[in-house]
Amino acid sequence: MHFWGLVKGTALAALLAMSLPFDAAAEAEPSVSILMYHHVSESTPRSTTVSPDELRAHLQYLADNDFTVIDIRDAIAGVKGEAELPDKAVVLTFDDAYENIFSAGRPILQEFEVPWTLFVTTDPIGERPGRYMSWDQVRQLHDEGVTIANHTTDHAHMPRRGEDETDAEWRQRAAENILQAEQKILDEVGVSHQLFAFPYGEYDNVLLELVEELGFTGFAQHSGGFGPASDMRAIPRFAAAGVYADLSSLGTKMAALAFPIKEVRYEDTLLTHDQTRPTLEIEFEVRDFRTSQVTCFISNRPHDIEWLDDNTMRVQAEDDLSFGRSRYNCTAPSISKPGRYYWYSQQWIRMNEEGSWPG
Repeated sequence: MHFWGLVKGTALAALLAMSLPFDAAAEAEPSVSILMYHHVSESTPRSTTVSPDELRAHLQYLADNDFTVIDIRDAIAGVKGEAELPDKAVVLTFDDAYENIFSAGRPILQEFEVPWTLFVTTDPIGERPGRYMSWDQVRQLHDEGVTIANHTTDHAHMPRRGEDETDAEWRQRAAENILQAEQKILDEVGVSHQLFAFPYGEYDNVLLELVEELGFTGFAQHSGGFGPASDMRAIPRFAAAGVYADLSSLGTKMAALAFPIKEVRYEDTLLTHDQTRPTLEIEFEVRDFRTSQVTCFISNRPHDIEWLDDNTMRVQAEDDLSFGRSRYNCTAPSISKPGRYYWYSQQWIRMNEEGSWPG
């Protein structure tokens, strides 16, 4: 088995942890929760929609419960240790540049005076009036302080190979998609932040390498806290629309913490038809949680965890994963921050026999 890993942590950090009192060494690392929205409407598909009242309720909850909404670029700098992060930091992101984000969402966001990011799919802008924003509207948002970022030209399922397409041709097509969208944003808005969100949150190992080679910071759609151990090529975001808009559960996600992790091991996020039960191994930097309280969920059901040593766990689905996207979610309560949970998620995409999957 060939494992792909993300190794984090330094000898200096370990030395500091040993020299500090236990309660200080056990404190949570800097962490941010990034929320993901699409439509702001009463009439669009519920799975990707919050109503204006729901969005206002989310922002009021953040204001009433000591959260600080920060710009996405400040979040990245804070996680990298280049700036100070407030406790309970949250980032707001909106995908696809639907017109209702401008007409229904923007006034509410302005009311609460919070920063936010718009990930723009460039081809539909101005081509489908009434459904997507115009470039004039996107420019106005930029002038008002909104961070304008890249969501491809066409919102395609990027890991899908075309019929008879070689891996090299597919990789070139994916690179051109990202770069052409970035150039269009630069031409129309005058900015190039090199922040990229995968359509549908879908990626594989090659796409992660490509995003890094092109110099972008990547964002996905699997859940989890964003922290120093996160993969900067596929930063997690919590869905906040549809069934996930309920504050009884979303409030917990807003306060989520990023697990301190040394290494994550798996083969690839893109699974063939025959790869039905992928294995995930995580080596934790155990500090502010108890391994006995780590729980992993697959298809909303808790699954057994195998501990390979004091710090390393393995989890594998007991049943075959369905075709399409699925996730393993692992959580544990914080010791130093009662009521808050560490949260890590791994997304998988299982292909069918034709090499595709449900949209």
